[in-house]
Amino acid sequence: MKVLIISHTPLSTKNNMGKTFLSLFSSFQKEELCQLYIYPSYPDEMYCSSFYRVTDKDVIKSLTPGGEVKQDRVQSTNELYEDREDEAKYRNVKNKSDLRRLLRDGIWMGGTWYNRKLKDWLDREKPDCIFLAPGPAKFVYWIATKIAKARKLPLVTYVCDEYYFVQPETSWLGKLRLGLFKKTMKKTMHRTRQVVGISQEIREHYGKEFGVPVTVLMTGGSGLAESPREIRKPVTELSYFGNIRLNRYLSLAAIGKALDRINEARGTAYKLKLYTGEKDPLFLSAFDGIASVERSGFLTGEAFQKAMEEAQVLVHVEAFDEASIDRVRHSISTKIADALSGGTPLFAYGPEGVSSIRHLLRNDCAVVVTKEEQLEAQLCALLDGKLDVSGYVSNALKTAARFHNTQDNSARLYELMNQLDFNK
Repeated sequence: MKVLIISHTPLSTKNNMGKTFLSLFSSFQKEELCQLYIYPSYPDEMYCSSFYRVTDKDVIKSLTPGGEVKQDRVQSTNELYEDREDEAKYRNVKNKSDLRRLLRDGIWMGGTWYNRKLKDWLDREKPDCIFLAPGPAKFVYWIATKIAKARKLPLVTYVCDEYYFVQPETSWLGKLRLGLFKKTMKKTMHRTRQVVGISQEIREHYGKEFGVPVTVLMTGGSGLAESPREIRKPVTELSYFGNIRLNRYLSLAAIGKALDRINEARGTAYKLKLYTGEKDPLFLSAFDGIASVERSGFLTGEAFQKAMEEAQVLVHVEAFDEASIDRVRHSISTKIADALSGGTPLFAYGPEGVSSIRHLLRNDCAVVVTKEEQLEAQLCALLDGKLDVSGYVSNALKTAARFHNTQDNSARLYELMNQLDFNK
């Protein structure tokens, strides 16, 4: 069996989706995998037999865009973006506008990415099936369905974020973009043999809407602790790792302000430590004047593991505004797998209606706050040792073993992919 992975980012340890791929495909041999991706970055290891990259810049500037990634470009020092100029362009919040998304789709639809180089690469790799991890860009669905149709390959679609079951757009441009996107996604689902979803809510909604089989495989943790960690007491700091966008920075700022009020009233010095690669002042300015927030850079590898192990309490947040809720409603954050697997208490703050928070509440595996008016009191209870965090951690390890076991989930994916009728 040979699987062609089609996605935005390559398999890598440098971003959440790359790490999710590594978890999902850990049971596969690298000779059983090849990947076509579109980000201006390179993998940090040869996790596949071969990688093929086509970027936006390639499609705009070249008559025959894209090409196989040379092995000497695959290095452990590679970051998420090839250079800082690309990072600035891709992280620009204006890229999420309806106009830019429509223009980007149009550029790809008219591009010559499906050229002799790609066809020769596919001929050589000889994939038996496609694993599509698409995201919000319409053209990625089009790429997968075009290849699937041309080469008569069965398609498995991975749904880990919600872009279909969202609130109606209000602007005419937004209505146009969402309408075209939904039409494309419907066509993709009609070609899809199997959906792999990240949450129970994905299974319920997509199975009902499209009549396609849905298997729930949550993100695997990096390693399951044998027992809860010994927590340093008293608790003096909370630690957050990862992306602060999707308005998560607002919820983190609310925690910081609550800690400031507690510190002022008690003469204490509780801290919220943020480990994030965010550089945009638009988001970071939310923490200006919050004394309890201590910002650090994004960590990977051993540094990340060390910081996770030393954390007294981990933090997960979601935003409370309707637009952000809409975006993550059926998703379960990739950070939750590691948070539940490590034996460290987890403090979560977010609306009850999103899957990440529901997952934690359903399994009683974290201190969860779903209303702003309860935030300060629950923080005080946590910091004062009035909450039985050992019970939450025990449940967290059970939840991780059941839902976030990397080996079990990858083995299930392998079996699922291997059972596809490649000749159908």
